[in-house]
Amino acid sequence: MIDLATKINGLSFAFPVFNASGVWCTQKKELVELGKSEAGAIVFKSMTVKKRDGNPEPRLFYKDEYSVNSMGLPNLGVDYYTKISFSLKKFNKPLIASIAGFKEDEFYFLMEKVNQGAFDGIEVNLSCPNLEGKGIFAYDLKKAFKILKNLRKKTKKLLGVKLPPYFDRGEIKVIAQELVRLKIDFVTLINSYPLGCIVDYQKERMVIKPNLGIGGLGGKVLKPIALAQVVLFFQFSKGRLSIIGVGGVEKGSDIYEYLLAGAKAVGVATGLLKEGPKIFSRLKRELTEILEEKKVGQLSRKIGQLKFLD
Repeated sequence: MIDLATKINGLSFAFPVFNASGVWCTQKKELVELGKSEAGAIVFKSMTVKKRDGNPEPRLFYKDEYSVNSMGLPNLGVDYYTKISFSLKKFNKPLIASIAGFKEDEFYFLMEKVNQGAFDGIEVNLSCPNLEGKGIFAYDLKKAFKILKNLRKKTKKLLGVKLPPYFDRGEIKVIAQELVRLKIDFVTLINSYPLGCIVDYQKERMVIKPNLGIGGLGGKVLKPIALAQVVLFFQFSKGRLSIIGVGGVEKGSDIYEYLLAGAKAVGVATGLLKEGPKIFSRLKRELTEILEEKKVGQLSRKIGQLKFLD
């Protein structure tokens, strides 16, 4: 029998594949559907201090190879998600909160709130690209490290950070080593590529409305970028960072590639939008078939085992 389990600093995941925050996780109904599915965890929508309607529609577009969105963090607010978290414990899966502040102090307020919930872990979203007039916290390393340092002091729960793509190996090395020093439990790599644009040439217009038609790019096209981030963060942290890989996961082979690159778990976004929670059953079956073919009995043994050309 194939063992698909993995652990992130003591927290067990029977199946290391689940939704990426932002997809299929805004309403309680969606979260319950994740609980009933084969998803290995339930990751909540990035929650803000108060309820947000988000950016005007249309704000999401996806096709076979890509997606672009400028959602603007629509969510029901931290109090709503904290309250319903207790009812989701019945699914016996890790519950991961995602918090997103607009100012530094809001992150600390949000942490106090989610600490009171039934969450097993907390993902700090420092990488939302779709807030007009707001910079991405994760690109201001001094501020990002300060926020994470202070949040680490405020919780004993599993603590992680969701990052955008970076474009300099030296910078990635600094970030990876600092996250280890700050005792961050996991890093989610990556949020959508910040500046994506899709044009409908027949209608001669952008496919989404907010931010001049520019939003976060995701889907299959994101996978090579995300895999590179996983490889580099794994190598520069010497395997001491637990990594959740996100970007273009639609097949069992995608999951296997991320694990080989150094990810301990994988988040699904655009694929989940297209297929719904039933995608997790298919992914589980496909991944199991790959492991059987390769005669791998325990999935965790393949994490970070990527071979490089001589």
